[in-house]
Amino acid sequence: MSRFEFSVQQDSEDNTGVSDGLPSRLKQHDQWLVTQDKEPVTPSKGWQKSVNQLAFTEAQDKAEQLGGEVAFVFTEGSPFIGFDLDDVTVDGEFTEEARTIVQRLNSYTEVSSSGTGLHVISEGDHSDDHKHRGDLSEAGHLEVYDTDRYFVLTGEVYDGFTSVESRPTVVREVQDDYLPERQMFSFTGRQTPLSEQEFDGGQTDATPEQVRRTIRAYVKTDSKDVDGEVLRLWQGSDEGRKSPSEADMAFVKQLYYWCQGDQQLMDDCFRASGRMRPKWDGERGDQTYGEMTIRKVCRTNSETFGGRYVE
Repeated sequence: MSRFEFSVQQDSEDNTGVSDGLPSRLKQHDQWLVTQDKEPVTPSKGWQKSVNQLAFTEAQDKAEQLGGEVAFVFTEGSPFIGFDLDDVTVDGEFTEEARTIVQRLNSYTEVSSSGTGLHVISEGDHSDDHKHRGDLSEAGHLEVYDTDRYFVLTGEVYDGFTSVESRPTVVREVQDDYLPERQMFSFTGRQTPLSEQEFDGGQTDATPEQVRRTIRAYVKTDSKDVDGEVLRLWQGSDEGRKSPSEADMAFVKQLYYWCQGDQQLMDDCFRASGRMRPKWDGERGDQTYGEMTIRKVCRTNSETFGGRYVE
């Protein structure tokens, strides 16, 4: 099917160019923002926090005033998950692989603003066992998010997929088939076992999963002091950083706070995160990159979390 053969379900169109093809299931949730050239403008900062997100009608009005576009935000605690099929056309037609993914998900699908991609929105969760991005074999790539991302929506419904459906089993199967699995690494080379390291630890009775749950709980409270950056770093994102190493350092600084300065727990959390890779155990003289990073942060940071961990 050519990308020009999609069907657009709409009864009317407002002054922003946003059609009624946008599903009512999404409009019922106050998870919207306004963008210009795909960059957030209302709000321009803190858009990950639900307190700053807009109702659909408000976003629509502001988009008209600013000449921008509405975007739907995927947030922690909401049921939605987005599949972004990017650059999936060859000679002006969507690839068979892309069409197969859409047909399997069988949920709201639209043509992206570029005309060379597709957005699919369903109900389900991102698998922690898989990365967020995977290359497709015919053309382009697939990205999958259920939190801290937004889609600039067009309402240009593709192939009659007009409504958001709940398909948790298929959502998981598509991720299994198209997204790379996260790799878990263990100590290598001259690195000594955890029990023999000279890390200061043990004073904090918490597990990495409890630390992550606690961070998520605080992010949900919309505290001005806690935003979703630490969770994005935990997932493996380098967003806004010049390099993965700079992102590692930013993450470890966050871990110092949330782990109450417990170096062993900081190491455990890093290993449980999407940032973990062989470099963490790479030798840097008489210590590893991970040891060096943790100890550098511990020499310069002082403030730590004083609350209770979520069980």
